Amino acid sequence: MYYGIKALTVGRGESVRAKITTTIEEALLNQAKVLAKQEGLSGANAIIERALELYFTSIQCEVWEKSLSSGWIKKLVLKGDSILYENIKCRKTLENCRPDDYTPESLKAKGWKKV
Repeated sequence: MYYGIKALTVGRGESVRAKITTTIEEALLNQAKVLAKQEGLSGANAIIERALELYFTSIQCEVWEKSLSSGWIKKLVLKGDSILYENIKCRKTLENCRPDDYTPESLKAKGWKKV
């Protein structure tokens, strides 16, 4: 469903900041703190703001998929006035793979691009 909400950029530029008090699972908060430190951000709030931005962006679009008898998957992403159409040959979960083959460096060397 499209709710007509515009994507938000929180805490950057001229935005007004609001102080809130909330309760969050400790494990989630700890993960946010670790990630913020890894990314050189000021703290867990930066990660929480990014998560909220992603949430508000994602509710603006609908994703539809149709599996064909040929094995192909057709995918539509409807977002406002734009439509992304994809043909996917296959989708599978890789098991028993070597984690070293899927590091960012290894993937980049093989021509993959993070999107």
